[in-house]
Amino acid sequence: MSNPNFLVLDEPTNDLDIVTLQILEEYLKSFKGCVIVVSHDRFFMDKVVDHMLVFNGQGDIRDFPGNYTQYRDWKEEKQKAEQAESKKTANAGADKKVRLNEKRKLSFKEKQELTQLEVDIENLENEKKQIEEALCGLVSDPDEITKLSKRLSEIDEEYDEKSMRWLELSDI
Repeated sequence: MSNPNFLVLDEPTNDLDIVTLQILEEYLKSFKGCVIVVSHDRFFMDKVVDHMLVFNGQGDIRDFPGNYTQYRDWKEEKQKAEQAESKKTANAGADKKVRLNEKRKLSFKEKQELTQLEVDIENLENEKKQIEEALCGLVSDPDEITKLSKRLSEIDEEYDEKSMRWLELSDI
């Protein structure tokens, strides 16, 4: 630890006084390795960060070369450009009849899939209930318990997957 080349800091400024914070900032500015910082302290981030990974949710991670203030400025400019583009598109398409708020309807295949998903979800719930009851005392063989536990985790994954797809289709 006397000569690290990689640091991970989670909210490093939370309980630091000003002098200690300045020492940390100077150390990180001159640090020759890689530093990963998770912080809500924007001023600190602007001083020590020169590259960011921006987590937007839903697995969307963006790489940004710059500090937090530069990222915010870039994001505002991008939003202004998008708004100007959407206004231009809206004005150009004013003559056309476009129904933007109209929901699309499920196709025949999607309706069948939705019906099948409802059946599959119900079957998975029943199988899960049976396995849970078996694990609560009906089964004492360790191999059988292991087998049922594995199947239970498979059911949970399959249930989550089918439920998400059901939600997607039911929103249409």
